[in-house]
Amino acid sequence: MHEVDAMMPPSAEIVIVGAGVIGLSIAFHLAEQGATGIVVLERETVASGATSKATGGIRHQFGTETAVRLSIESVEFFADFERRTGAPFLFRQAGYLFLISDPRQFAAIRRDVSLQQRLGVPTELLTPDEVRGRYPVIDVAGLVGASFCALDGSGSPSDAAYGFLRRARELGVTVVEGVAVTDIAAADGRIAVVDTDRGRVVTPLVINAAGPWAPLVGELAGVELPIRAQPRQVFTVTPVPGLADDFPFTVDLETGVYVHRETGSVVLGGGDRDRQPGYDATLDWSRFESVVAAAVRRVPLLQDARSLSGWCGLRDMTPDEHPILGPVGDAAGFWCAAGFSGHGFMHAPAVGRVMAEWILSGQPSGIDPATVTIERFAAPAEHTERLVF
Repeated sequence: MHEVDAMMPPSAEIVIVGAGVIGLSIAFHLAEQGATGIVVLERETVASGATSKATGGIRHQFGTETAVRLSIESVEFFADFERRTGAPFLFRQAGYLFLISDPRQFAAIRRDVSLQQRLGVPTELLTPDEVRGRYPVIDVAGLVGASFCALDGSGSPSDAAYGFLRRARELGVTVVEGVAVTDIAAADGRIAVVDTDRGRVVTPLVINAAGPWAPLVGELAGVELPIRAQPRQVFTVTPVPGLADDFPFTVDLETGVYVHRETGSVVLGGGDRDRQPGYDATLDWSRFESVVAAAVRRVPLLQDARSLSGWCGLRDMTPDEHPILGPVGDAAGFWCAAGFSGHGFMHAPAVGRVMAEWILSGQPSGIDPATVTIERFAAPAEHTERLVF
């Protein structure tokens, strides 16, 4: 069980809307860097939104320098999570394996791998024979190659959120559950108050970390955010003999279906990006057979697995599948940390540090702010992330 604060404070130096892993990481890093008067408002309960539905992948394999740098920093944090937060965190570094059938896609990923290697990430390009040699349970028919990074892996998004929560509260952060924000108002060109269904909080600074619901929070402040909610679902099946605990997080890029080994289950997902955007997170069991068929095609052992469960969550997608970070809107003091396009958990430690540093010092280090601010959408996108599935 976790403890949060029941009372709504009448004022705050900083209000964070959303107590998922992103909002709590920002709160933790702000407090760690010396900020005070931080209040996190959560409509439901801590980590009950998109964080609770995330499958927990953590990887370096991206096609932009900003995304790779966020991954490098976050992986280092996850490996040191207990020392930094005082809370345990199991980081299973079994690697990520992308299986590639399209020669053009392989050429593009080859360029991505060169970028990752230049930044110090030991990603490898593998031939189909090398894939078969390392993982004999994978059917490599039709593959032109693969990319693999042994430092990649997975962890529990909820454990990370609760770890940030624990340390943030020790540092003086107030977290209030069950409170809905109803309005965000400015005065004299600056954010002034946050109205909720439990009262008003006077504050000069608001951070919108509401994930898929960030556009709705933005509307309260008169800000339009190019973020859409996208339902994504996963299914779990029983483990099968021969599929080891250290089997990598494996993605077949031809179908978008992935196989993720967890304790007591195998997670199957992807292949549903054609689903209509929106807030309907109803699990569609009619897709189960097609997902399983795609998974079995690459990992035939799974044909003997039995269905366990499934769930559907929401991703906060942007046009270029990169987050919107930084100040947004005409009124000073309204900030955004949303639009992670399925990568929020894995980048949460670095994003928390970047946002805290940006707010407190005026300039973040480690990334180019121009690659994440909302202003980038005024020009045609230079790059849309290829490895979103």
